[in-house]
Amino acid sequence: MPITSPEIQIRTPAGEIPSGRGFYQLEEESLYLPIEYPGSQKRFYSYLDSEMVSLHLDRAGRLIFIEVDIPRRRWKIKDNFVPPEIAKPAEARFLNFRKSLANPKVFCDFNRDNLLNLFNNSSAEHNIYLADNIIAQITSSGLLTAIWASDFTDDLAGREISYWRRSIHKMPFRIPNCA
Repeated sequence: MPITSPEIQIRTPAGEIPSGRGFYQLEEESLYLPIEYPGSQKRFYSYLDSEMVSLHLDRAGRLIFIEVDIPRRRWKIKDNFVPPEIAKPAEARFLNFRKSLANPKVFCDFNRDNLLNLFNNSSAEHNIYLADNIIAQITSSGLLTAIWASDFTDDLAGREISYWRRSIHKMPFRIPNCA
């Protein structure tokens, strides 16, 4: 039976916030959200999958890649679409591995520049940065309720994602302004 809310362990204080960005693969009509951690070699170990969204994890349970396999034209535009204004740096470790996820609801703003993967309607206690441009909302009992993403670029044949990965490994990582 698919799980609706992956379990998350939050650790603070966090180190540097990983780099993250969205790349909409035009030929596949999928959104790729890679996460690059400073100073570490990430390797795929496990996953949490639904028909529409796949979360790839490393051996430590860190999220390293999100794939949203639903065409942008089918993302539902949500009125009053407001991403979290305040998010804190923290380290999130997924405790579920190799599980099927129930399909989240996928919403976006009018311009389709911001995306919300809503796993359930539970109230979020914590808004944390999984990476630049990627925020997780987590309940007080440590369950993932939503993932917000922004800063997408159209990509053809993986050129933009490849260029981004090369460029971030040459420049220092930054911590976003946290309110």
